[in-house]
Amino acid sequence: MKSGSCARLADGNRSLGVVTTTVLHMVTSSLLRQSSKSHSIAIVASASCPRETLVMETCSKTPPSRNYDLLANCYDLLTAIWSGGAIRAARLWCAGLLDPEEDVLVVGPGTGEDVSDISFRGARVVIIDLSKKMLEATLARCRRKGGLAPEVIQGDFRTEHSIKNQDAVLAPFVLNVFSSDELPQIIAQLQDFTSDGGRILISDFAPPANFLPSRLLMELWHGFPMAIFHLFTGSAWHLIHNIPAAVEQAGMVIVERKRFRVFGIGPTWIEAIVVKMRNEV
Repeated sequence: MKSGSCARLADGNRSLGVVTTTVLHMVTSSLLRQSSKSHSIAIVASASCPRETLVMETCSKTPPSRNYDLLANCYDLLTAIWSGGAIRAARLWCAGLLDPEEDVLVVGPGTGEDVSDISFRGARVVIIDLSKKMLEATLARCRRKGGLAPEVIQGDFRTEHSIKNQDAVLAPFVLNVFSSDELPQIIAQLQDFTSDGGRILISDFAPPANFLPSRLLMELWHGFPMAIFHLFTGSAWHLIHNIPAAVEQAGMVIVERKRFRVFGIGPTWIEAIVVKMRNEV
């Protein structure tokens, strides 16, 4: 492609991002203004984090998962309606790659269908989340299915220092909680949890296509539900991350990947990747 065409494409993508964000903010602005009155920078404590330690700020100036308790009872239904099972399929695909007897950390377990599968097969699992109700839902699922009970940490993974190096770290739709500016720091934190030779399994949104109409449609599909999570949980407001590019910039390589179609027949907008440090492949 000629340089002039590349420049026009880049300008078009930047313009699209501005237009998409503006439209979505207009649609939800009145709700977000009401919500923002109660938002403030918070201090989060866990067993290994003193109360004076400030959590890393998101774009919304609130800690992520602040109010995921509000969505715990309807989380599975919302994701099923929105993605047509693609989110569930991506999470379970990652879970299926893990071996029995592995030490596994799950950051943001949701309601725990994948966690119950992992623990049932004999892995030693640690789960961490700020949401008490999400953790309770995960534990209930694990009890119903049987297997090893996971170790539970209610807290912010960014300030948790007690977790030993893990054979595998799962980050199911966690990176989407954070802004693009924070993404390198979050990936670095996941790396810190991983043992030498370990891997990180990420399920999240696939990078959008460069074709402008397709990109716009995907950004809108991503943006409207994100407005709900921004409103109720304090998640950062942003366009879709290019996660494969971000992990490569962090010195990691993708060793396995799979895309999932929305409703099984739609576009492949959900992706799961397995990454390792470049010098360990």
